[in-house]
Amino acid sequence: MDPQISSSNSPRFTLGPILVVAGFILVVLLAGNMLFVYLRDGVRLEVQRNIAAVGALKANQINDWLNDHQTDAGMLSGNSYLLHEAQLWMRDGAHNDARRAQLVNRFEEFINLLHYQAIVLYDASGHVLLSTGEYVPDALEMAKEARAAAASCQHKFIDLHQYQDENRAIRLGFMSPLLAGETCFGALYLVEDPARYLFPLIHYWPNESETAETQLVRRDGDQVLFLDQLRYRSEPPLTFRLPLDTQQASAIALRGKQGLLENAQNYRGKSVLAYAAAISGTPWMLISKIDEEEAYRLVDRMERTAGVLVLFVFCLIGAWFWQWRRRVLAEAETAVLNQRVIADELRMEGEKRFRTIFELTSLPMVRNSLTGEYIEVNEAWCKLFGYSREEVLSQHLTWQQLTHPDDLGPSDSMLKKMLAGEMADYKIEKRYLHKDGRMLWASVQVTLVRNEQGEPDFTIGTIQDITERKQAEKMINFMAYHDRLTGLPNRALLFDRLSQAMSQAKRDGKSVALLFADLDGFKAVNDMHGHEAGDNVLKMAAQRFLACVREVDTVARFGGDEFAIILGNLDDSQQAKGVAEKIVQAFAQSMALADGSECSVGASVGISVYPENGSAMDNLMTAADQAMYESKHIGRNSYTFYRAKTSLKDDPVWFKIEDSHLVGVDEIDEQHRNLVYMVNRLNDALKRDDSSETILLMFDELQVATKHHFDTESRYMANCDYPERDAHEAEHAQLLNQLQRFKVQFNEGRELLVLQSIKDWLLGHITYSDKKMATYLAQHGVE
Repeated sequence: MDPQISSSNSPRFTLGPILVVAGFILVVLLAGNMLFVYLRDGVRLEVQRNIAAVGALKANQINDWLNDHQTDAGMLSGNSYLLHEAQLWMRDGAHNDARRAQLVNRFEEFINLLHYQAIVLYDASGHVLLSTGEYVPDALEMAKEARAAAASCQHKFIDLHQYQDENRAIRLGFMSPLLAGETCFGALYLVEDPARYLFPLIHYWPNESETAETQLVRRDGDQVLFLDQLRYRSEPPLTFRLPLDTQQASAIALRGKQGLLENAQNYRGKSVLAYAAAISGTPWMLISKIDEEEAYRLVDRMERTAGVLVLFVFCLIGAWFWQWRRRVLAEAETAVLNQRVIADELRMEGEKRFRTIFELTSLPMVRNSLTGEYIEVNEAWCKLFGYSREEVLSQHLTWQQLTHPDDLGPSDSMLKKMLAGEMADYKIEKRYLHKDGRMLWASVQVTLVRNEQGEPDFTIGTIQDITERKQAEKMINFMAYHDRLTGLPNRALLFDRLSQAMSQAKRDGKSVALLFADLDGFKAVNDMHGHEAGDNVLKMAAQRFLACVREVDTVARFGGDEFAIILGNLDDSQQAKGVAEKIVQAFAQSMALADGSECSVGASVGISVYPENGSAMDNLMTAADQAMYESKHIGRNSYTFYRAKTSLKDDPVWFKIEDSHLVGVDEIDEQHRNLVYMVNRLNDALKRDDSSETILLMFDELQVATKHHFDTESRYMANCDYPERDAHEAEHAQLLNQLQRFKVQFNEGRELLVLQSIKDWLLGHITYSDKKMATYLAQHGVE
C-alpha cells in the first residue's frame, strides 16, 4: 500500500466543528446576557411604575388632607357670627366671660367635629387670648406667625415641630386670619396631631415588602431632616438627619430633582429605586423607595439558575457532541417557554398587587363597565353603601342608579369626555343614595382602563366619604345667615330677602311692607329673671311673630330685642295693618317662664311701605325705624305707619356726596362725584323700569369708570410712594371682583341690594381709605 494514500485516507482532526461549538457557546452566552438585561429593565420599569403610583397616590392624599384642613381653618375664621363675637370680646378687653364661654363652646364643637387637638385665639399683636383643647406649649412662640397672618390677612401653614416639654409631642398647624371688613384683628391657630392620619398614611405600603418605604423629608440648612419614623432607624421623628450633598434619595430630591430618581441610595447606603413628589404649599418632599436588591431578587435567582442550566447543557454538548443539532432545537424551545413563564409571572404579579390594593385599602374602590354596571366592588365600598357583593352583582346595579338624580348630568358629561379621549381621568364631588335611602356625599376619582388594542375597556373608581364635611359646611352656612338663639334669619339674610321682595313688587306692581318691632319691657324681664329667662322670652317672641305672618313672609332678628318682618306681594299697603294688629294682640298675652312665673312683654311696631315711603332699602328701613320709635312714644304694644309719605317721583337724590366726603385732591374728588352720579343714574333707571339691556349697559359703564378711577389712584400712590399702597389696591381688587358677582345678582332680582352694597362700599372706602391716602398725597404736594 502506498503510504501517501494511506495517510490521506486516515481520519483527520478539523477545527470546523470546534469553531461551530465555540461560536454557538458564545452566541448563547451573549443571548442569555441580553435576555437578563431585558428582564432587569422590564422589572425596573414595573417597579418604578409601582412606586411612582404609590408615591403619587400618597402625595395626592396628603395634598387633599392639607387642603381639607386649610378649608376647615377658612370656614372657622370666616364664620361671620364667630368673627362678630370674637371682635366684640376683644374690643371689650377680653373680659366678657359670657362671650368667652360662647367662643370656647364654638371652638370645642369644632374640635370634636373635625378632631383637631387644640385651637388658639390670638389678637393682632400676637397675644394669646384663648386656648381650647389640649395644652399647647408653644402657643407663645407662635405669636410671630399669628402677627404675620393678621398683618398679611393670609393663611399660614405651620410646619411639623416638636414641643419642648417632657412629652416631646409632634404637631403641625394652620394659622388663619380673622377678618372684619378689610381689617384683620387677630388669628386662629388650629393644632393637628400628625400621628392621627399623616404618619399612618405615610407608613402604609399597599403590599408586603421587606424594604419598601415612604419617607417625608424637608431641607434643614445643608442637611436632610426626616420628618417621620424610619423603618430601620430607632430615632423618633424630626431627629434623624443626613448631609444634603450625598446620593441619598431624599438629598437628590431636595436638591431639585422630582419624579423617578436615578442612581439613588437609601439612608442605609443601599442602592434603591425611588420616586420623589413635592407636597404643594409646604417644604415637604415625599420619597417612595424600594431596595434594588429586593426588586431584582427574582431576576437574580433566575439568572443563577439559568447559569447552572447552561453549564449543564454545555457539559451535555461536550459528551454528546454529535447530537448538538437536537440540543440546539431543545434549547430554543426551552428559551421560548421560559420567556412565556416569566411574562406570565410578571402579569400575575401585577394583578396580585392590584388585588392587594383593591381588597385591603380603606377607601371604597369599584370597577365599572363602560355602561356603568358594577363589575366588582371591594369590602370598603360595601360598608359605605350597605350592599353586599352578591346583591350588587345579582341586581346588576349601576352607578347611575346609586347617584342622586340632580348629580347625574355632571357625572355623565365627564364620562363622555373621558371616553372621547379628552381626559384620562376625572374627579368630582357628588351625592349618592345609600341602600337605606339616606344621602351620602363623596369625592370620586375615576380612571379609564384600556385593553391591549388601546380601546376603552372599563373604569376604576376610588370613592372618599365626605358626608361629615358637607354637613359641617351646611351647618356653618346656616349659622352665617341665621340667628343662633331663635333660628330666625339675621341682618344679612334680611337685606337679601328685602331686596328680592322689592324687586319682585316692582315687576308685579305690588307693595312691600317692612315692619320693625321692638319688645317693650324686655329689659325689665332680663334684669328681674336673668339672661336665661330673657333668652326664652326672645324664643317665644320669635314664635309669636311667626304665627302672625304667612309662610312666604320673613321674620328676622335684628339684634337684642329688635325684630323685622317683610310682607311681600301686597295688593294694598293696608294689609300690613292686619298683621300689625295680630302682633299687638299676640303680645297682649303674658308669657309663662320656666320657673312658673309670668311676665308681660309688648311690641312697638313701626311700618314703612314700598314704594310709598321710599324706593331704596336704606330709605325704607329708616322710615320703619322712625315709625317704630313713634310707637314707643305713643305707648306700649302699638303700631304706627310712617307718615311722611313720598312718591317715587318726589324722592330726593338717593346718593349724595357731602362736603365731609371730599378728600382734597381735585381729580379724585371729581371722579368720586362722577361715580356717585352713575350710581344715581342706575338707581333712576331701575325706578323708571328701563329695559334690562339699558340697565346692564349702565352697569358696564359704571365698571369702566370704577376701573379708570382706581387706575388714577394707583398712579398717585405710585408717584408719591404711598406706604399703604398694597392694602389700598387690595380693596380696589376686591370691589372689581365683587362687581362681576353683582352683575349676576342683577339678573337674580337683587339689584336693590347690589346698589345698596355699592353705595355702602364707596362711602366707607372714601371715609376710611381715600381720605387717609389724600392726607399723605397733600403732604407730598398733590392738590
